[in-house]
Amino acid sequence: MMPSTSRYLLLDGAKIENLPGHLYRLEGNPTFEWLYLTTPYKAVFDIGPVLVVLRANSPLEHRFTTHWQYDAGLMIESDAPMQALAEHLRSLIHARVNGDVSLLFRFYDPRVMRHWLPILDSTERDHRMGPISRVRLPATQDQGEQWIVRAHRQNAEHYAERPWLYLDEQQLQYLNQGQLEAFDQQLLEHARTYFPECLTQRSIAEQRAWAAACREGAARYGYSSPSEVARWSALVAAHGTAFAQAPEHQVYRDLLQQPSLNATQRLDALLEELHRHWLLTDKESFS
Repeated sequence: MMPSTSRYLLLDGAKIENLPGHLYRLEGNPTFEWLYLTTPYKAVFDIGPVLVVLRANSPLEHRFTTHWQYDAGLMIESDAPMQALAEHLRSLIHARVNGDVSLLFRFYDPRVMRHWLPILDSTERDHRMGPISRVRLPATQDQGEQWIVRAHRQNAEHYAERPWLYLDEQQLQYLNQGQLEAFDQQLLEHARTYFPECLTQRSIAEQRAWAAACREGAARYGYSSPSEVARWSALVAAHGTAFAQAPEHQVYRDLLQQPSLNATQRLDALLEELHRHWLLTDKESFS
């Protein structure tokens, strides 16, 4: 007799505020396991991934598909006991890279997963999936919903302080692309909220190009954190993707090269100059 397949959610505690509260409100008596527990990361277990048994057509499933599926977790299937599945997933929470360095691996973010398992050959994919039968990736603007399917069932791996999982340079390049796409998507969401007019006439591809140009322009002057690039995007929204390279942006370049200011103060000064520019523009429009 074939073992029955169960469906689970693998949710990101760092992305979903008060995740336990959501689980108890939506499920009443949920069955779940935090993957950082029993590892050296247990002190921050609540911002790590959690494996949750999923009932079909439940309020939790509805919440996942309407709010969390694009950036806060995965839907997976397995015919293994939950403890064996959790142990295998726990073994994936960190990975080794060149130089035998270990790093945390956010494979449970669908934007990362999309650039990991699908690019592997079937043997590597089966090994990494272990007792996982299928992993669901949500639809994007470019493609429909996708299920990553394991060809041959493998035994579950076990967590070890030295990760068994190794990510080579090629895999890291793919994963880095996924991280940049996620960063740019967050930037576009910020732009749609605060200055939507700069995106309304652009196609999806043009919006992505705008976000990438914004991120790359900020990096040229040493700004790379999400908050810094979000502030920089206000300048790009006002002056275009050529900011601050265009000839008419000399006043901004002077501020960027001001040695008496630190990086944060320079960004503050740029936005103050932008505000002054808007005031002058408004005054001229009424004169």
